[in-house]
Amino acid sequence: MSNFPKIIYKDRNVIVINKPVGMPSQSDPTGDTDAMSATSELLSGMGEIPSLWLVHRLDRTVGGLIAFARNKKAAAELSKLVADSGMNKKYLAVCHGEAKCGEYVDLLFKDSATNKAYIVKTARRGAKEARLSVERLDTSDGKSLLSIELYTGRFHQIRAQLSARGNSLVGDKKYGSRDEVRRTPSLFAYKLSFLLFGKKITVCDLPNTEEYPWNVFSKEQYIKATKSE
Repeated sequence: MSNFPKIIYKDRNVIVINKPVGMPSQSDPTGDTDAMSATSELLSGMGEIPSLWLVHRLDRTVGGLIAFARNKKAAAELSKLVADSGMNKKYLAVCHGEAKCGEYVDLLFKDSATNKAYIVKTARRGAKEARLSVERLDTSDGKSLLSIELYTGRFHQIRAQLSARGNSLVGDKKYGSRDEVRRTPSLFAYKLSFLLFGKKITVCDLPNTEEYPWNVFSKEQYIKATKSE
C-alpha cells in the first residue's frame, strides 16, 4: 500500500482521503507523517489552500476513508454531524469464524492501563453504550467478510465487540487473533455518507483486494458492498 494518502473526493468545504494503514490521522508524539499534514501537502502541491480541520479520526492501524474540513464553517458543521451521528460510516472487516449478522449492542469500557476496550455486563463508571450492525457478505477459509455500520464511535469498538463474540479480526493480535500472516487488524473504512450544507455526499473506496486476507474473497462481494445502501 502507498505510504501517502489518496484523495478520493474534494470540494471547497471538505476533502475525503484514503488513509494508509500505519499512518496516524493527525500529528502525534512519534513525529511520523500524519494524514492531515500529508493531505495539506498534496493540496499545496495542487496550488490549493492547504488549511484543514480534523473532525474525526481513524486508528493508526486502520486504513480507509477519513474526511477533513477545509474551512471553519465546514469544520463546525461536520463536527456537529459526527457528534450527532449524522455521518454514516461503514467498514469492511475480515474476522475469524462466521460472525452473526444483526445489531450488536454492548457496554464498552476502555482500560487506559492496557489501552484496550472490554465488554462489561453491568453499568460502571466510564462504560459507554456501543452499537453497530453487521452484514456478512461471504464466508471462506474459516473467515468472514463483513460490512459493518458504526452507530457509535467508541475506542476500539469494532475490534472489541467482534472479539467478545469469538470473531477477532484477522491480524488483530491485541484482541485474540493468532493469524501468522497479517500484522494489523483487517479493518477498512470504505464508505462515508453525510449531508453538508444541503449537499448529499457519499464516498466509497476499497482496500487492496489483492492483499491477504482481502484476497480470500471474490471481488464481486466488494462491489456489492459499495453499491448497498
